[in-house]
Order: sequence, then structure tokens, then C-alpha cells
Amino acid sequence: MKRGEVQAEWNGLSEEMTQGIADWREQHPKASFREIEAEIDKRLSALRAKMISDTAVASAQADWEKGAVVCPKCGEQLEKKGKKKRKLETQGGREVELVREYGVCPKCGQGIFPPGGRVAVVAGQADPARA
Repeated sequence: MKRGEVQAEWNGLSEEMTQGIADWREQHPKASFREIEAEIDKRLSALRAKMISDTAVASAQADWEKGAVVCPKCGEQLEKKGKKKRKLETQGGREVELVREYGVCPKCGQGIFPPGGRVAVVAGQADPARA
């Protein structure tokens, strides 16, 4: 998806989220601060997960397009081996499914998903193998 399309989708989801919060508030006029916070966090986490997923996929794709994907062990150019799926959990507890290119080093056989040595923050911890 192109940047403009992604931005338009995020804007649409953001509008749906804010309208949903307003609707929820009308249905729960006596909600406590904690209930309001929980509802808003739940709705924000869905938008956040979508933004994280879209951004992660776009970053990995950009690396492949630049030809900047090399083996972290030996520095050899990786070969594409098709797309793979991986499920991760965001800090907000949302499951995100990433579909990205899987790379294999022709020299040492190292398989990498995603290629490019990206570091992701998952559940508050940086872990290069989990992105």
C-alpha cells in the first residue's frame, strides 16, 4: 500500500474510533474515570496495532526494494524465499499479523524474518528476533 493510501486508512480508522468513543460515552453517561480510560485504551490499542503493523511491513519492503538486505552473520546479499506470516503482540495486548519477505543467505544458510536486522519493541522489550 502506498503512503497516501495508508494515511487515508489511518485517518478513517481514527475517525471511526473517535466516533465510537463519543457513542460509548452517550451510552455510559455515569462511567467512572477508570471505565472511560479502559474504553479509550481499548479503542486506541486497535488503531495503534494497525499503525505498527503497516509501518513494520513498509519498512521491511523498503529494504528489499533498495537491495539493502544482507546477512547479519557474513554480510552476503540475501535471497528472497517468499513471504511468511508472523504473529506478534503489541504492548496494548493486540495481536498483529505481519506478512513479510523471508530471506536466506546463500553463503551461510542463515534464514531471516524480516531481513535487515530490524529491532522491534514487543511487550516493552527490544528483541531483534521478534520483529
